[in-house]
Amino acid sequence: MLSMELFRNDADKIRADHDKRGITHERIDKVIELDQLWRNALKDMEDGRRERNQAARGIADAKKSGDMDSANSIMAQVKDLGERIAALDEKANSLLEERDVIRMRIPNLLHDAVPVGDDEGGNTQHSIHGQKPDFSFEPRTHNEIIEMNKWVDLERAAKIAGSRFFFLKGDLARLELALQSYAVDFLIDRGFTLVQPPVMMNRDAYEGVTDLSDFETVMYGITPDPLYMIATSEHPLTSMYMDEVLEPSILPIKMVGVSPCFRREVGAHGLSDRGIWRVHQFTKIEQVVITHPDDS
Repeated sequence: MLSMELFRNDADKIRADHDKRGITHERIDKVIELDQLWRNALKDMEDGRRERNQAARGIADAKKSGDMDSANSIMAQVKDLGERIAALDEKANSLLEERDVIRMRIPNLLHDAVPVGDDEGGNTQHSIHGQKPDFSFEPRTHNEIIEMNKWVDLERAAKIAGSRFFFLKGDLARLELALQSYAVDFLIDRGFTLVQPPVMMNRDAYEGVTDLSDFETVMYGITPDPLYMIATSEHPLTSMYMDEVLEPSILPIKMVGVSPCFRREVGAHGLSDRGIWRVHQFTKIEQVVITHPDDS
C-alpha cells in the first residue's frame, strides 16, 4: 500500500503512474479528499479536548467559590463537549477506514523501465538467458509426456477432490522435490532464511496484504472460521510482521517461503484444460524481502 506521504506531497507521481496504466485518477483524488477530512476531524477533536479540559478546570473553581449554578452550567458544557468529541472520534475512524480501503486498491508504482503500451505488443525484451534449443525432432507437450510416463493421475484425483487436482507420481514427484530443494538452497546461499508459513490466514491479516474484493473469488474460504487458504506464501510472509514497528538495523529481512498454494481458478478454460496447468493446488517457492522503501 502506498505511503500517505506520497499522496500528500507528490500525488502527481501517482497520477503519472496511473496514466501509464490507463487508469483514471478518481481513487487518488478520493484518498486525498478523505485524508483531508480525516485530518480535519482529528484537529476538531483535539480542539474539543482542549476546550473540555479548560472547562473542567472551571468546575473546581466555581465549586470552590460556592457558585453551584456556574459549576452545573460548566458540567453541562463539559458533557456536551464529551459527546461532540465521541462523535468526532467515530467520524475520524470511519473516514480513516474508508480512505485506506480505497488506498489498498491503488497499485504500486511501476518501475521506470516498464514499457508503456496498449497490449502485449508494447512489451520489450529485457534480457536473454541461455540459448533456445533447436530440436531435431518434434517436441512433445508436457501433458503428452506425463501421460506416456504415467507421472500424473488426474482421473483418480478427480474422484476424491474434483477437477483440476492431481496425484503427482514417480520421477516427476521426485523432480519437483529436487527443484524445490535447489531453489531453497540457492536463496539460502544468498542470505535468505527458509520459512514454512501457515497455509491459512484470517480475514484481517489478508486484508492487510491484498484487496480481498479482487482476490476473494479465487480463494478458498473455510467456514465457520473466518479463514482463507493461502493463494501464495507471499501473503503470510508479508503479514508475519503486521502491527509491528521494525528497527532499521534489522533490515532487510530476507525470507524464502515454501508452501502449498490454493486457488479456485474460476473461469480458467481453454488450452490450459489439458495437463496440469491452472490447477487448484500447487507448491511454490516465494521470495519476500522487507526493507526500507528507499532500498526496495
